[in-house]
Amino acid sequence: MKTRGKFLALSTAALMAAAPLASFAETPVNGAEIINEQALDRNATIAENAMKVQNLTTLIEAVKAAGLADELMGEGPYTLFAPTNAAFDKLPAEAVADLMKPENREMLQDVINAHLVKGEFTPQMIDDLLKSNEAPDDVALPENVAVDFDNNTVTLTTVSGDPIRVEKGTGEELILRDAQSNLVTTLAKDIEQSNGVMYFVDGVLMPVS
Repeated sequence: MKTRGKFLALSTAALMAAAPLASFAETPVNGAEIINEQALDRNATIAENAMKVQNLTTLIEAVKAAGLADELMGEGPYTLFAPTNAAFDKLPAEAVADLMKPENREMLQDVINAHLVKGEFTPQMIDDLLKSNEAPDDVALPENVAVDFDNNTVTLTTVSGDPIRVEKGTGEELILRDAQSNLVTTLAKDIEQSNGVMYFVDGVLMPVS
């Protein structure tokens, strides 16, 4: 099993932080401000659009340090739950700095990939999955998807192999529970990209320690 060191040891609590963000949505979720809308391009990749957003700079630094920028520019489709700078600020600064070091690249890849899911999962698709019990024989679930109809949740398996349990919030937001039971909330409506979909989230999702 891969070791993830003190970064994960210091990050076992739920990480919640409201922050401004960019979106194509007409109305933000959770009161989040929409910024940089004019710079975003539906025909651009997840990585290309994320690089334009002022409060995703820590994530972009991490993606580059992990050597995953090419993957996020690839064909996909992918779903990325993108932590804002405010989300990273909830983690100990020294732990984030250590994670960015070249010798911790594999650990950093695990953390980034815990936010990335193969396939395009919009809120409508989550709704459709939760309704699929009405005609289960007609629905073929992807291998990285499980639906719990009793608890009204969808579990997505990330590129790192870790689960994200997704449920609908009281409004338009999605509530995410990671492999360490941290709770994270989407801050704006999903943003469609040329190679998938991106959400802005208010916490950092953690892989299994």
